[in-house]
Amino acid sequence: MPLLPVVFQVNWNACIQCGACVAVCPKEAGFTTPFDTIATDTPCDIACMACEKVCPVTAIDSRTATEQEQAELAAQPVALA
Repeated sequence: MPLLPVVFQVNWNACIQCGACVAVCPKEAGFTTPFDTIATDTPCDIACMACEKVCPVTAIDSRTATEQEQAELAAQPVALA
């Protein structure tokens, strides 16, 4: 059974901007914030949770994407390598 897309939230008071979450993320380049973290408020269809597991200060949390967020994600064009 495929995993449901998730949306990540970062506790900015705890985040040390180490970049570990970005380094382990298998998503395409650009799934980041200007603060060198994984993207927030953007559905992640891979949902591997590697970023959440690698965070040294447990500043990353996630929730299941809403039906609307999932529909918007499904409507996005697929990038070809």
